[in-house]
Formats: sequence, structure tokens, C-alpha cells
Amino acid sequence: MSRVLVVGGTGLAGRAVTAEAVARGHQVVVAARRIPDDDSPAYVDGVAYVTADLVTGAGLEEAVDGVDVLIDASNAGGRRASHVFAHGSRNLLHTAARYGVGHAVLLSIAGIDGARYPYYRSKLAQERTYLDSPLEVRIVRTTQFHDFVTSVFERGRRFGTVTAPSSTRVQPIALTDVARVLVDAAEGSGEPGTRTVGGPRVESARSLARQWKDATGTRRPILSVRLGGPLGSAWRAGRHLAPEHAVDGGTGYAAWLTESA
Repeated sequence: MSRVLVVGGTGLAGRAVTAEAVARGHQVVVAARRIPDDDSPAYVDGVAYVTADLVTGAGLEEAVDGVDVLIDASNAGGRRASHVFAHGSRNLLHTAARYGVGHAVLLSIAGIDGARYPYYRSKLAQERTYLDSPLEVRIVRTTQFHDFVTSVFERGRRFGTVTAPSSTRVQPIALTDVARVLVDAAEGSGEPGTRTVGGPRVESARSLARQWKDATGTRRPILSVRLGGPLGSAWRAGRHLAPEHAVDGGTGYAAWLTESA
């Protein structure tokens, strides 16, 4: 049994990782900017929560003290992303190294090499920071979460539609599968370095939207929209897909919808 630090452990991916690590019998510490209430969906029983800020460094020493391995599932949007992923990661890794943490696992995104999308560029910078650190590092890149794909469909709600990116295929993956791979990596599975995992199937965004409609019973029509900018270009080119790295025994989107219902 190891003492595992989950950074960003109150976020969507982080709480799945936290629950998986607890289920395997690890002692888990979660570092987050705010500690969740006991009745919050972000709260996992049996976890030690500490307040920490990656950018300022406040609380990091308490978070890493006595830790064997850290799993970084932190996230940020907009302009804050570059600060969290670059400067924040340096603060975290330098502090972890000083306190004798020997192993780190980073959650990242499939297909971000050579990206012009600012968020992806920030994630690449974060990956470089990890690989340049003195810790033994395993980076796990994943395709898009089922939850994220669903949020894309939901964006059309205010217009009375189900929005689906046109000319786009997606390989969605369940957060429980992501958590399993990340905790495997924290336990030393696989060689240090970067690996990619994807969902069990590649499907068109429109097909996934139809599955979501069937599961939810909504009557809103599917509206195909062209996703613009560098992100849209990357997705239409399929650079976010990894069919050769489909997760073993993974939960498909339709099955996930049934379980969620």
C-alpha cells in the first residue's frame, strides 16, 4: 500500500482517480484549491484533503509530505491554463523532489503534438516540465471523456437542438477506465515515458449524438455544426484518435449512458 497524492482530486477526472486508488487500498491525499463538503459529489470517504495552490505554491509542502507517488489530474481553462500547467507544475515537481517523492503520473490528452490550439500547447508544455523533472514520470494521454462528449451535445440545449461536430469522429473513454490506467501507472505498470489510451470504439459524432438522444429521450433535432479554429481542424483530421491503443475491456458510450441512467 502506497501513500498517493492526487492533485486536482476534486475535479471530474481527479475524483474518479481518487475513488479508484481508495478502492485498491492506498492511503490517498487530495490536494485542491477548495476542500469539498462531506455531502459534495467531489467528496470521497477515507481521503485526507489538503488545500493547495499550484501557482502560488501555498500548501504544496503539506500535500507532498510523506507521499510515495503523485497523480496530477489538475485542470484549468482560459488564460489560467498556461500558469497552472507550466508554472504550477514546476512548483509541484520541485516541492515533490525536495520531499523525496520518487514517482509522478500525469494525465494528458491524445494527439496534442504539433497542436496550434492554445490549451493543447499548454498541455505539451506541462508534459515537457514533467519529463524534465528528476522524478520517474509516466504520462498517460487519453482520448475525450464520455462526459465531455455529452457536454458538447448539451451545448445546443438553449437553441432547442443537439449539437454534433460535423465531419468528426470521436473515440470516447469512460473516466473509470482512465482512472484504472492512471492508478496502474502509479503502481508502476508500464515503462516510464508517455503512453496513449483511447476508448473501445471510434464512432462519428452524429452516431454518438443519436445514442445520447435515445438514452435521454430528448426530441431535440441533431444539428451538425462545423467546429472552427485549430481544434476543429485537428479533430476533423483525426489527430485526437488512437484506435490502435483502445483500452482493454473499456466501457463504450452506449453502455456508459445505460449505466449513468
